[in-house]
Amino acid sequence: MKKIVFMDFEELKKRNQLIAEEIKKRNNFVIVNHHDADGLCSGAIIAKALERENKKFNQITAKQLYSDTIREIKNSGENYIFVDFGSGQLNLLEEMLEKNYFVIDHHQPVKSDYLFHSNPFLFGFDGGKEVSGAGMTYFLAKELNEKNKDLSALAIVGAVGDMQDYEGELTGLNRKILADAEEMKLIKKEKDLRLYGKISRPLTQFLSFSSNPIFPGLAANDKACVDFILNSGIELKEKNAWKTYSDLTKEEKKTFTSNLIVYSIENGFSEWKAQNIIGETYTLLKENPKSPLRDAKEFATLLNSCGRHGEAHIGLKVCMGDRINAYQNAMELLLEHKRQLRAGIEWVHEQGLTEEKAFYFFDAEENIKEEIVGIIAGMLYGSNLVSQKKPIIAFARQKDGLIKVSARATDDLIRKGLNLGKILRETCMELGSDAEGGGHKIAAGCRINLWQQNSFKEKLNKKIADSIKI
Repeated sequence: MKKIVFMDFEELKKRNQLIAEEIKKRNNFVIVNHHDADGLCSGAIIAKALERENKKFNQITAKQLYSDTIREIKNSGENYIFVDFGSGQLNLLEEMLEKNYFVIDHHQPVKSDYLFHSNPFLFGFDGGKEVSGAGMTYFLAKELNEKNKDLSALAIVGAVGDMQDYEGELTGLNRKILADAEEMKLIKKEKDLRLYGKISRPLTQFLSFSSNPIFPGLAANDKACVDFILNSGIELKEKNAWKTYSDLTKEEKKTFTSNLIVYSIENGFSEWKAQNIIGETYTLLKENPKSPLRDAKEFATLLNSCGRHGEAHIGLKVCMGDRINAYQNAMELLLEHKRQLRAGIEWVHEQGLTEEKAFYFFDAEENIKEEIVGIIAGMLYGSNLVSQKKPIIAFARQKDGLIKVSARATDDLIRKGLNLGKILRETCMELGSDAEGGGHKIAAGCRINLWQQNSFKEKLNKKIADSIKI
């Protein structure tokens, strides 16, 4: 059992107590949250917490917190609570909103001594892997009311949605939240296969549709997947219903997993990469065993399908407990989300990527929606198109004609010193005030003008090369 050391958690707790006391004095809030799974979980956590304090609030979901976004929401309420973004825009918020705002975030912050700002980096924790936006919002919610411990499961979904279990399990402050969720009997953690679709996909699709990782010879090859399953001594159906991984017995799961590891190594995986398909999984015990919401990874994907396809309000309703209308709508969006991701991956495979000195890139233009181009970039690390020695930069067109840039890296690159959030923010500052960006070390984004694209790539090439010593 690993010993968990909470560095300056007491100082973080004091900051949240200060913010909680101030929130209790005020009313008429506007919650502004990001549109991805972590942002929607963050938005739902603070909404539930304010609801329990009998506070009035409206809710706004945004793709990113740019200067024009802040202008649009200005004067929509008396007090603003920004969750899962805002730390990189504190100077803009102070300029436009004076002191009527709170920022609860986990992205890399700009320098500021603003008191109503809670961010893990201020207290010695890494917001890229130790706690998500939903986790930070949960810690604040607990200071508002101890009853809000029942929101710990949503914080875990947010962390998984933010890929903070990248190395096989949640770490850092996420363990503290996980302990709360286990204490409340909301979540069960166990070692198991970490592939997506254990509940929602029949076994054949579970293998053939796997994108992280992609299994050579099994990907998009239903016949090969059927042979693999049958050779593992597992029937495809039970009582005329297609079996899912979650339907298997303990022994069948053990055989299936062992065979998949052996197959992966025989087909080119390193031993480390093959073993990495097993790790900690998180089951939401209050959800229907046959629902995608039962698995934290599938729950997060369902939320992403809502937020990234312009229906964030549906995801928020699901987080708040709607298991009828909103859930059915979310399931339909999930199918569309999967379809678009698959089409996007196929497009990149057909068009290929360009390899620069310090990164790979592809320009999807209007062929892939800007909202999902970053997800697709990250999924490419599971393919045979790129190595893991360079980050991936993806471009897509926004409706306003600007270019959305999404950057993804690997943990090995971060260990070498890469910090995509810092690099993108610095590059945008050099390009001018109409370019804005930031994010995490491992995943970041920005927007630029079309005419800035070549200059952007040149600057990025030099900064990344200097960072990882290429």
